Amino acid sequence: MKFDDVLETIGPFGKYQKIRCFLLCLFSSVSAWHALNMVFIGAQPEFHCDNQNMNISSSKISNISDAGLLELLVPDDSCQQYDEKDVIIFYDNSTGVHRLLSSNMSTTDCIRGFWYSKEKYSSTIVSQFDLVCERKFWKSTSKTVFFFGRLCGAVLFGQLSDRFGRRPMFFVGAAILLVAGSVAAAAQNIYMFLPMYFLQGLAHTGIFLVAFTLSTELVGPEYRLFVGFMIQMFYSVGYMTLSGMAYLLRDWRYLELAITLPVVLFASYWWFLPESVRWLLSQNRNEDAQKYLQKAAATNGTDLPPSIMESLQDGKTVQKNRTYHFLDLVRTWAMAKLTLNICFNWLVNALVYYGLSLNTENLAGDPYLNFCIAGAVEIPAYILCIIFLNKVGRKRPLVISMCVGGIACILSGTIPINDIKTLTIVLAMVGKFFITASYAIVYLVASEVFPTVVRNIGMGVASMSARIGGILVPTMLDLKSIWTPLPLVIFGSLSITAGILALLLPETTDKPLPQLLEDVPNKSKKLKLKTVADEKERFDSSKV
Repeated sequence: MKFDDVLETIGPFGKYQKIRCFLLCLFSSVSAWHALNMVFIGAQPEFHCDNQNMNISSSKISNISDAGLLELLVPDDSCQQYDEKDVIIFYDNSTGVHRLLSSNMSTTDCIRGFWYSKEKYSSTIVSQFDLVCERKFWKSTSKTVFFFGRLCGAVLFGQLSDRFGRRPMFFVGAAILLVAGSVAAAAQNIYMFLPMYFLQGLAHTGIFLVAFTLSTELVGPEYRLFVGFMIQMFYSVGYMTLSGMAYLLRDWRYLELAITLPVVLFASYWWFLPESVRWLLSQNRNEDAQKYLQKAAATNGTDLPPSIMESLQDGKTVQKNRTYHFLDLVRTWAMAKLTLNICFNWLVNALVYYGLSLNTENLAGDPYLNFCIAGAVEIPAYILCIIFLNKVGRKRPLVISMCVGGIACILSGTIPINDIKTLTIVLAMVGKFFITASYAIVYLVASEVFPTVVRNIGMGVASMSARIGGILVPTMLDLKSIWTPLPLVIFGSLSITAGILALLLPETTDKPLPQLLEDVPNKSKKLKLKTVADEKERFDSSKV
């Protein structure tokens, strides 16, 4: 008997699963807060050299407004100020306005620091730590450090959760996130902030991967799609609510605390969050698995037959003391092709998604409204996926979404903006809509195609590929200096290529999740990574 058959017996999506999946969905919103907070805590307000108490030689300036004085004293370069000894303001009797005596005055660096506008943001790390002008590289460095943390979290938590279990790694990640976020909020300089920001990226990514994997392992095949996309929709809710929190708080320290302190509430999950029964079975911890199954059956109002655990094994167990690693993802030709295809699709999806987000025009002037709308536009894509994916499968919508999104991306870049500006924006949004859908689909597919024994490792490596894609976005956008449409043409071409390669992925709709590496069809010979000892060990275990 397969584990999915057991779920049908005790209830594939009963009260037990609904409660646990809802709890995991709540963390998805918190994960979105941490994933996207740099939009607000790292925002750059308008700034210029602080010209207060500037020593000015002037005549009749008592009646000049502050705005008028500022316009005279601030040169075009916000990082420069006029040399004070050269500044002389006079009143032009012929025009009735104040003017500078000379337009060829020398400029110097800001000697009194900087003035930052508080119109949109009371405080950000940019204004707090003066990350402008010659220090502006620290802002991009912060993003790089954060994405590198996400990359490390994807790999580290994927490996550790497949080795030690999903449940303990969830709480380890929550503890790291709580400490790192709290310390970051109190950071006195950028050097103190960056290590904590790295840990935030590591922890929230790791926990999200664990939560996503655990939730899909809890339910039957017919509900995996619904649960997977509900987690994504809660992520979008977090996306939108972050804009409201940032709008109300305006100060980056308060915002950092507001998105971090709720992590304390997840300590209560210790009494509700189960270990993955699939993982327990893969580790031969049958007694622990039986306890969780009995509890689930009781909560769902069903019975667990006493003999079900024996039939569940079906002769397939993980070899004792067998530890799975990254190399198991490429140990056979079938696993190697599967892993590379999934990783390439994740990389391209992240690249195109973030590329389009950074390359489209603002929907409105207000940054908080823009951000909220950007999150809201994703929900219709998820809803359509929930409606259709179980009916038409995963593979076909993934291929169509990536190809249509890629075509829209190319057209958006090649249509002359001055001629059909509205159409260009519409095509960009069409591209974002379809890439949002494909990003969610490939996430679901990855959680279904990897065997249980390496599922979190596979998800971690795939997520690492997505983080690499995100890191590449700024470099790709800089290619517009060579040819303006080039970034979008590259995004679109890669999207179409990934969509075509997705045709080689297996269809997972209503299929049981693979448990062992041998469950992945392999019509080719083993890779040379498989040693003679490995082969002998597999032969011996097959006789058990």
